[in-house]
Amino acid sequence: MLKRFSVGLCVFFLLCVTVAGFAADKVLLQYSPKPGTTTKYKLEIQGATTVTAMNRAQKTDLETFMALEQKVTGVDAKGNVDMQTTITEGTITVNKTPTQLPVTGQVIKVKMAKNGEVIESEGMDQQTNFQQMQIKFPEKPVGVGEAWESTINPNPQLPIPLKVKYTLVGFETVDGYECAKLQSNVTTEQGDAGSINLNVKADGKIWFAHKEGIMVKNEVDSNMIMIMENDIGGGKKEKIDTRMNLKLKMGIAK
Repeated sequence: MLKRFSVGLCVFFLLCVTVAGFAADKVLLQYSPKPGTTTKYKLEIQGATTVTAMNRAQKTDLETFMALEQKVTGVDAKGNVDMQTTITEGTITVNKTPTQLPVTGQVIKVKMAKNGEVIESEGMDQQTNFQQMQIKFPEKPVGVGEAWESTINPNPQLPIPLKVKYTLVGFETVDGYECAKLQSNVTTEQGDAGSINLNVKADGKIWFAHKEGIMVKNEVDSNMIMIMENDIGGGKKEKIDTRMNLKLKMGIAK
């Protein structure tokens, strides 16, 4: 279960997503890679989970590595992008014990609008609503200091809505790409979901190559606190406190 949640979180941050300064006016942020474009990414996650129940705490250290290859298989007349992502390598290390990710070799197909909205998806974990998990760009050009918001609707892995705020903070050159640098902030819209109290906070930075229309680099620090009440019978309930801290780094493989 822990491995499954970690894998889902990897992909969530992948679709929620993916130095020298230069001057620029307002820019229109769009996914606009050319057909046949292939980009390889490296994704690393480090963190820890602590579960406390019956006055006992158990800590689990986690490390996840994934190598991804994204290929644009087509672009239609409306600019919608057909993209195929292959997980070419993947390991998860739990308390210093590495295991190959079961999703290694999996192919994920997505049709995505230019603003980032996922129209269709195939080959993804059916327990996760990935159509609600993507960076959605504004329809109009934005300048430095301007912000926009979106909402991630509840899904089986995160049963409460999340509020996402993006801010264009500047422009930088990363790995030879002229990038718009975005600050992302994710917070919970509400704390309670039935017997679950869930608080999520994630702060990240995204470097998006606005000329090529691809994500170049992504860094996220996230914290989750989940408190559940489990009915153990006899009118008694057990509180289970789960805390997860993760640091994600994703960038174009060199």
